[in-house]
Amino acid sequence: MIKHQYDSARVSLIGDRKINQDRCTIIDNDDNLFIALGDGMGGHPRGEIAAQILIDTAEQQLYRTPSPILSPGSFLTRTLHKAHENIMAYGYDQDPPLDPRTTAVICLIQDGTAYWAHAGDSRLYLFRNKGIAFRTTDDSYVERLRQQGMITDQEQEKHPQRNYVTRCLGGALISPEITLGRQILQTGDKILLCTDGLWGSVGEEEMTRIMTGDLELDDAALMLAETAAQKAYPESDNVTLLSVEIGEAIVLPQPQVTPGELMEQKEDELNSAIAELQNAINSFNNHTDEDQ
Repeated sequence: MIKHQYDSARVSLIGDRKINQDRCTIIDNDDNLFIALGDGMGGHPRGEIAAQILIDTAEQQLYRTPSPILSPGSFLTRTLHKAHENIMAYGYDQDPPLDPRTTAVICLIQDGTAYWAHAGDSRLYLFRNKGIAFRTTDDSYVERLRQQGMITDQEQEKHPQRNYVTRCLGGALISPEITLGRQILQTGDKILLCTDGLWGSVGEEEMTRIMTGDLELDDAALMLAETAAQKAYPESDNVTLLSVEIGEAIVLPQPQVTPGELMEQKEDELNSAIAELQNAINSFNNHTDEDQ
């Protein structure tokens, strides 16, 4: 089993908002590294609570899952669906009921590979060899328009509905569809999780220059966040980012998984698959009702 050494950095600025609705976490286990970020949606009440529920749920799911995690993709999907359920339960418990929502992007680094999942327009970037090797695709209305060729990249940046997301945690009984990804890591890679408060103000060329330059990771992260806040002043959104720089790889002994731990993970995966199938059926039925 491979584990990379790493450096990490996090910055969260309130910008020109009254409260900071962003939340993030970094958790280092013996066998893996987990990072997560949520941007509470300001157009709905208590977005900061939704983002915090995401972080709390992710931490709980990580601690209760035997490590190493045998099926990272299922784990990440299950984590976001559980966070969605907890956010919905919190909203229903309020008097009167509330509708808090948050974006989500989470990443598990294990055995030399990064696995990620997201819903909404908070992003994951992978920087390699002075460039962007990968970034997630936003779940947003304007991204859909751009993919259909109806608007350009420049028009997307200024579109009046650029903050309208098509997927998030909270806001609907049916759990959102979760987008997954994975990438084998190399020494020197840098992973960045960020809210739209960062990428909405700092272009990818400037972002790449700062992230792949000679600055220490802490300094680069702070420069990115401060640059975003300054460019958007006096209407800066919250600006939050997490960054991990991948160091040298260490080969560890292959951990032994007990039959009980294996059975527990298999049961969790089965329950997750059943829940996803039920969501798909419900979604199909809803679309059918709308068409009638």
